[in-house]
Amino acid sequence: MSPHALHTPSHPLSPDDVAPSPGGALLGSPSYDGSIAPLRGAVLPDDLEAQLPAGKTEPRLRGASPIPAGGGGCPPRVLIYTTCYNVIDGVTLTIRKIEAEILAQGGHVCILTTRSGNADNTHLDGTHPHRSVVFLDDAVLIPFLKDDNNPECNYYIGLGLCARDRRALTEFGPTVCHITVPDSASLDVIKYARDHRLPLMGTYHSNIVDYMDHYGLYWIKPLLSAFFKHNYNFLQTLYVPTPYIKNKLITGDKLDRCTNIQIWGRGIDLEKFSPAHRSLSFREKLGIRPDKVIILFVGRLVVEKRPDIFANVIRRLYQHGYSFRALVVGAGPYEHDMAHLPHTTHLGWLAGHDLSVAYASSDIFLFPGALETFGNVTLEAAGSGLPLVVEEGCSGHLVRDGVSGYACPPDDEEAFYEATLELLTNDGRRAAMAARSRAHSLNYEKDTINRQMVQNYATVTDEFHHTYGGDHRRRDAEFKNKDSFRAGTVERPLLLRMVEFFVIFLLFRVVWNLYMMYVAVLKYSTLAFQGTARVFSPLCCVRRKFSVSMSPRAPEDGDVENSYVSKVQTLDPQESSLRNTSQTPKEENTYIKKMVELLVTIILLFVRLQSVFITKLRYCSSYSRQQKDVRYIK
Repeated sequence: MSPHALHTPSHPLSPDDVAPSPGGALLGSPSYDGSIAPLRGAVLPDDLEAQLPAGKTEPRLRGASPIPAGGGGCPPRVLIYTTCYNVIDGVTLTIRKIEAEILAQGGHVCILTTRSGNADNTHLDGTHPHRSVVFLDDAVLIPFLKDDNNPECNYYIGLGLCARDRRALTEFGPTVCHITVPDSASLDVIKYARDHRLPLMGTYHSNIVDYMDHYGLYWIKPLLSAFFKHNYNFLQTLYVPTPYIKNKLITGDKLDRCTNIQIWGRGIDLEKFSPAHRSLSFREKLGIRPDKVIILFVGRLVVEKRPDIFANVIRRLYQHGYSFRALVVGAGPYEHDMAHLPHTTHLGWLAGHDLSVAYASSDIFLFPGALETFGNVTLEAAGSGLPLVVEEGCSGHLVRDGVSGYACPPDDEEAFYEATLELLTNDGRRAAMAARSRAHSLNYEKDTINRQMVQNYATVTDEFHHTYGGDHRRRDAEFKNKDSFRAGTVERPLLLRMVEFFVIFLLFRVVWNLYMMYVAVLKYSTLAFQGTARVFSPLCCVRRKFSVSMSPRAPEDGDVENSYVSKVQTLDPQESSLRNTSQTPKEENTYIKKMVELLVTIILLFVRLQSVFITKLRYCSSYSRQQKDVRYIK
């Protein structure tokens, strides 16, 4: 086992771990029985493959089933690749739920991830003899997701598998591979699965491409989109959380031309997130009276979650003299700003019972984030009996508009304000919507959802072995069209590696540093110098972050001591829009995106040419070798 695998089974290998092959040798043994069975699995011409005698099994990884695992076969051995397992967010919580269900059904799971996050989170739910975690040595920090205040929340991406990582995977012996994020390391995992004839599937968790609009990097979107599409092209099935996301990927990216897109939702523990956890003592500790209405925000305090809209709604409610309190649960670059909003308490990260109590003890859930792939926090709030005020696209499936809450248009601060105000001032409507919100959440019980994912593993495995004969090339042939495999059928050719290096180490680091210098210049320089700095604005497309100027005030009844409040001024609609951090790129800057799209087309052409050359070279080499082997055996 790799020395950097954090936890591996310490017990002796069981018969299931090392099963005898039909010939009596151990699986994966290099022993030769006089047949040409070891030739199976090599890249062979169709006519030569057909000449090989039937009934022989090819060598398999330790732990693999002698018969391809299917719906009625052995429990799966699942390899799950995710980048930031120890950063607790909606993605990793979902993965941990899947992991628990696999183990509950007697399966094995191996988590492959980077060293980001808090190492103590590795065994947050305890250890298990059928569970192992392997950490990549080769990873890099994403600069625009860096949080100096919370280094344990920094996000990394994997760059690739080293020899030790591959040995660790072979030691585990997966029967199915699950990709949760498309990055450089995932391409190496995909190659590993294809080389070992393992089923490949993925789940869609984050709308990463659209995140770029919120960081002034909209011009890199065509490059990222093409790279992610190249990853997804190799997956048998991609499971997305909602019909909205499925339709978006089909209409916008034509991803249905590259892979089979199916829907797999999310679920929560409806006992953990329940109105039964409402606590008056929780309110008392925060100095909040029982009759005070609490407006709640839960999530990472990053720009794509739209904390600016939440902040402006709170400011306006305070400005007009309404009685309320706001709670913010989460951490991130904006936590200082959120903590100093009027009538607001920042609780930081909460988990377990504390999080359940915070949800149930609140009264309104306000979450303007427009890039949620499912909305785990929205579902948790609904399960806790809160009426919802959320964005209509990504979270709209979790709210019945006008019945259990309000679904607001994206970026529409006025709509979020009016919906929140209605729930704040109308006690009867708030109570009715709270009850209906809880009722709607009962459709998303986690055990049912997670059992479905284990069944998905069986379905993908059955399809791989029975429909495609255990050969990824047959599946590739089914999806070959003008919109797929635009970078070829080689997972990670040299030219693509060079492009990755350029993007990660030049664009991500150099350009981001220029961007930060530009922001500093605009902040501290004179007007004349700012005019010079604006030359770089097409590259940076700077967003103006919302800001607060803090002044101490005397605490009111029910307020927390030492609280601060913004100097709130009247905001007309134009001024309010300038305070938003997530505006659409200016039209005069979109020409850069067009240039990048042209560049991506040229890069894809050359990568595909290299891929075709490599494929032909492999075919000729393999065919020549197989011909020599056949003549030798005869």
